[in-house]
Amino acid sequence: MVMKFPKRYRGILFALVMSCCTALLVSGVIIYLHAESITIFLHAWVKGFITAWPIVFIAILTIAPLVNRFLDRFFDDA
Repeated sequence: MVMKFPKRYRGILFALVMSCCTALLVSGVIIYLHAESITIFLHAWVKGFITAWPIVFIAILTIAPLVNRFLDRFFDDA
């Protein structure tokens, strides 16, 4: 059986998962493009991810509601 959370936690859980995926992807690509070796890449990627994840998490919590309100202007409720 799948564990279910109350809907009031959906926004925070979304931001947590989305920020993790975004920080992993973006930090990985940027560091890969500049790394000289696999060892340097892996060390820098972990360090970059640890730095980026909390920043992206806070950004998503802050920006997502603003973007949703902005986009609501262009869509019907139905």
